[in-house]
Amino acid sequence: MTRFFSYSFATLGLLALIVTVGCGPSGLGVQPVTGTVTYNGEPLEGAVVTFISTDPLGHGATGTTAANGTYSLTTHAAASSGAVIGDYDVVILKTILVDRLGNEFLDDNQPLGPSGRPEMRHLIPVKYSGDGTPPILSATVQRGRNVINFDLED
Repeated sequence: MTRFFSYSFATLGLLALIVTVGCGPSGLGVQPVTGTVTYNGEPLEGAVVTFISTDPLGHGATGTTAANGTYSLTTHAAASSGAVIGDYDVVILKTILVDRLGNEFLDDNQPLGPSGRPEMRHLIPVKYSGDGTPPILSATVQRGRNVINFDLED
């Protein structure tokens, strides 16, 4: 009976150690990732930059570009700024909602007018969004500070 409790406590302790080391920001290897996104040579404001891990068990990271095109990633699984060390497919998306008449919807709470439901309009080429096609952008996050820029063109 004593041996059972010893094994149980040892197993429980090992499990706690794995969870603590594996789930914390340092256990995931989260590193700072920043950069600039330009479109046709101009800073791209309001675009969502998403890093999708190529490791099926990996963690993704996202950020939104500021007026000057800069972004900073956050890994929500680690509740930490940055991205986990590894390889990523990258998608960049900038869209607006418009009705059939071309009127822009400023938010989801705006009442529908006579033109019906809004639809999403891409403001940069769809090829960067991975929308129905494999992503054409990629990145590798390494130990230390990572500055990863993307220059998008038509």
